[in-house]
Formats: sequence, C-alpha cells, structure tokens
Amino acid sequence: MNILVAAALPAIFLSGEVCFAQNDKPTDPYKPILERLESLETMALPEWRYHDDIAHPEDPSLNDADWPVVKSNEEWKTGARVLRRLIEIPEKLNGYAVRGTRIKLEILFTSNETMTITVFSNGSLVEHGDEDTQQPILLAENAQPGQKFLIAVRVDNAPVGTQMYRSQLNLEAAPNRPDPNILREEILSVRPLAAAFPDGKAEREGQIDASVKVIDFAGLDRGDQSAFDESLRQAQAKLSVLKPWLKQFTIRAAGNSHIDMAWLWPWTETVEVVRNTFRSALDLMREYPDFKFTMSSARTYVWMQEKYPDLFKDIEQRVREGRWEVIGGMWVEPDLNMPGGESFVRQLLYAKGYCREALGTDVKVGWLLDTFGHHAQMPQLLRLAGFNSFWFFRGVEDRNKMPSEFLWQGLDGTRIPAFWLPFAYGHLYGAPKDLPGFTQFIRSRYDALTPFSRSPDRVGLAGVDDLEHLDRR
Repeated sequence: MNILVAAALPAIFLSGEVCFAQNDKPTDPYKPILERLESLETMALPEWRYHDDIAHPEDPSLNDADWPVVKSNEEWKTGARVLRRLIEIPEKLNGYAVRGTRIKLEILFTSNETMTITVFSNGSLVEHGDEDTQQPILLAENAQPGQKFLIAVRVDNAPVGTQMYRSQLNLEAAPNRPDPNILREEILSVRPLAAAFPDGKAEREGQIDASVKVIDFAGLDRGDQSAFDESLRQAQAKLSVLKPWLKQFTIRAAGNSHIDMAWLWPWTETVEVVRNTFRSALDLMREYPDFKFTMSSARTYVWMQEKYPDLFKDIEQRVREGRWEVIGGMWVEPDLNMPGGESFVRQLLYAKGYCREALGTDVKVGWLLDTFGHHAQMPQLLRLAGFNSFWFFRGVEDRNKMPSEFLWQGLDGTRIPAFWLPFAYGHLYGAPKDLPGFTQFIRSRYDALTPFSRSPDRVGLAGVDDLEHLDRR
C-alpha cells in the first residue's frame, strides 16, 4: 500500500490490495503494557490558576496564590484571561528516570472565535500565535530533576465559549536511550497492518508478541533503569524483523494549495494569500529536503514575478530542482460551462507559454479541482495542448456509477486519462497526528474509496474549504 500525501491541500495516494475486516475482539492483552509505556512520558497538568487579563502575567513577583483554578475542558465565556502554573521536573515519572530527557509543554486552547495565545516560560516569551499555530513548546533539551518553570499564558479572545482542551508535559528520551513512546507507537501501528493480510499473519503477530513480552517493567519497578532500557532495545530488535515486510507500505507527500482568485475577498487579498502560501512552501523546502509542492494558475506566478521578484527566484530554483511542480497549465482555474472553446484555448495558450518562458517547464498535468462542469471537447483540447492527465472533483452527474479513474473520450474520439476525486477537498482532513491513530484513519479512508476505484490505487485530498473551516471553529 503506497500513500501519497500532499500538504496545504494534501492528497494521499494509496496502492496495494488491502481488505480490513471489522471483527469483535476480546479485551486487548497488550492494553495495560501500552498504557504503562505511555505513562512514562506524559505528565498531565490538569489545573491552572487564572485571572482576568492583566499586564505582565509572566512577572515572577506576581502573587497568584488567591487566584481561582480552571481545569482542562472547563469552558469560560468571560473573554481574555491569563493562566499561570509552576512546573517542577520530578526525578522520576511513574518510575522512569527523567534526567536528560527533552521536555515539551503541550497546552492547547479552542474557542468559538479567533484568539491570540501568548506563552511565557520563566519570564521569557516562548510562543505567540493563534489557534491554528498551536504546537508543543520546548522547555528543556536536557531536563534535570528539580528544574522549575513558571509558565504564564495569555488567551486574548472575545467573550465566547473558550476552553483549554489539553495540558500536559511530553517527554522524549535522551538520544542514548530507547524511547518508550516510540516503541509504543511502533507496536500500535504495526498491529493493524500485520492483521490485515492473511498470508503470514500468524508469524507477524507472533513476532509482535515476542517483542511485547521482553519489556521488563519489573526492572523499572525495582529502580533498575538500565535493565528496563535494555529490555526496550530488545523489544525494538524483535520488532525490526518485520521491517522488510513493512517497507512495502510507503507514504509519499506533495504539497498543494487551491486558492480562489476572487471569491469572498478582493484580488489584492488573493495576492497576499498567494505570497504567504508560497513563502510557507519555500520555508518547508528549506527545513525538509524531501518536501515537494504543486500549484496551478499561471496568474499566481505572474504576481510573484512582478511584486516579489526575490521570492519568484526561489520558486524558479525549486522548479529546476524538480521539487516544485507547476500543474494546471491554465491562466486561472476557469469556468468551463459559459465561456466558449476559444476562451479555453487562450487559457492554455497563454499559461503554458508563460510557464515555459518564465519557469522553464512544460505543464503536463491538467488540474481543475473546483470547476463546476467540464465541456465534452476538453479531451481533444487538453491532448493538443500536451497534457497527459486531467484531475477534477465537481461536475459528476451520478457518483454511484462514476469510477475514480477512467479514460475520458471527447466528441472527436480523443482520450485522456482522467482522475475524479469523489470526496472533494476533505476526505483525509483531520487525520490524527499520532502514528497509530493515523494508521487506523488511513485504513478507513482507503476502504471508503474502494467502491469508486478500478485498481488498488487510491487518491484523496486532506484539505478543507474556507467556509467549512469557519463552521468548525
């Protein structure tokens, strides 16, 4: 099963013959072991002291002793407030030696309106953003027992329903030690895959069982950290026997962003959105050498070339490297119901000419994700323009009879491979961030695409529409 994931509007491509049975199972014998592993690297912080917004909540001389307490998942509607808590690093967490671990604070908020979140640690600003940019905050690279962190958080929002829905410390083992949580996630992730394929299932499950059985919590309970660490290494070694089999399951990721040129905003704002999106994609490319990005609409590149030439030069470089693929091959993603054929030809002529001249690339992938219908002579025009495939999701009359991949034949008999995305933008939106949850999520989404696909390959987008996103806040 191969998986192609795209960021911003991620697409996921899965291939392989996969059938997942849904059977009632007895109590999981591994559950207490996996929960114990998780408890070694997660420390809940359920209570914080709070106050209406005040200046400098990070000030260590501020006395919060008489402030009331707010707990995780308790809602408030009083508007902006500050939260404070003193965190002291313990010597051990459920028996696990904490010294030398990497520690992050994960404190996450949700609200019915936009909010700004500012986090201070020991008087220093460590995070400032909104609900969409929340992420775990590094507190210590090399934690020591007794270390103290005075955390102050300002939540600046309207007087609407708001709550802290997660508050915990996450530990990561020191580089020279095996990580209990990584082993836990590996076990959780490999189990559903091992069970999904009958051939060799018993041997694979036996190997997982052997891995779990060598985990030595007794060593941890008697204070022998080295014995426990060694048992984790042995467990990972036994699990690694499955690596050759697991390597047939691949995830491939490619970023894409669908940006309307003008819909609920003026085109001037669109230029800003394009600039920010392209800047983010380029930043990710610098941080992750394997990250790739795709984008349609020649007009977006012209804006960057005219208004942000330095950014455009970076895009040119990534195109030459093969990491930025220009798709679509049209000036914008046009309407195809009302304009005449000559208008469509001009879309292709000007856009493909620009991409060859300015970006040095001949666009081959037709991409009209959001167009509300497609005229019958498009296969001929796309082929004459040099396209080798066409991707879309709207304009399907009877989705129950429509395959997700087919040869689209035009009025003159010309054919082009066409790919329909039956679940639009959001089939893979909201995928869990943890590996075991992601594995289960992909399984279910793969199966949902089976009625439409004529092959074991699967494609799904992981984006979300703007209005849909606003509704979910």
